[in-house]
Amino acid sequence: MANEKTITVWGWLSFPQFTAQAAYTQSQSGSYPAADVASASPNFLLLLNDTQTEKFKKHVEDVFLPYVEAQHKKGEKRDALSPAEVKLLLAAIEDPESATVNTPFKVINEKTLALRPDAVASIKCIGGKGTDIELKAIVNSEAELAVPDPDILSFPVIKPIGATVHQMYAGCQVAATLNLYAYKNGKNPGFSAGVSVAVFRADDDRFGGSVGVDESEIFMD
Repeated sequence: MANEKTITVWGWLSFPQFTAQAAYTQSQSGSYPAADVASASPNFLLLLNDTQTEKFKKHVEDVFLPYVEAQHKKGEKRDALSPAEVKLLLAAIEDPESATVNTPFKVINEKTLALRPDAVASIKCIGGKGTDIELKAIVNSEAELAVPDPDILSFPVIKPIGATVHQMYAGCQVAATLNLYAYKNGKNPGFSAGVSVAVFRADDDRFGGSVGVDESEIFMD
């Protein structure tokens, strides 16, 4: 039986803060600054296309939230929310802009949407407090390794990103297995998507306004 709490998706990387130090620094300019690096949670956004959005929503709505309701019915304290509280979460998923409770579904930044118009949902992925998110990469051939490894007999494989020629950047394709968990913040229900590893999947258009070389014009006077 599949784990009710986990789901693997891929999307385009946005606003990455992979280390606790980076998350701490980022938090200092926000409304809720972290007290120190040990209390800061690294995080990033994944922009999902229509197919990945439907995959994620279907798991949340048909598997995870029914599990959360069952936990409540059994009198459990962990991952337990009432049907009324789950209803609030479902409404927030459908309309993140008007949400009054917290979910991983966030409003897509307008500038980001202009760069990635096929993005349908923005999912916030949160690492553990005071820890860094582990970065890996899918390697499809020996040419993608920083140093050839004769022990690898077949591809693709997943390697630490430092052992590859790949780099994480806003706009590249990234996969992650998310650990969903429900909670109550005071009287407000919520659920989040935890992550410990981000996997580079493929290069794509970089966010940030960089412009490639136009070879037909580069030698013109």
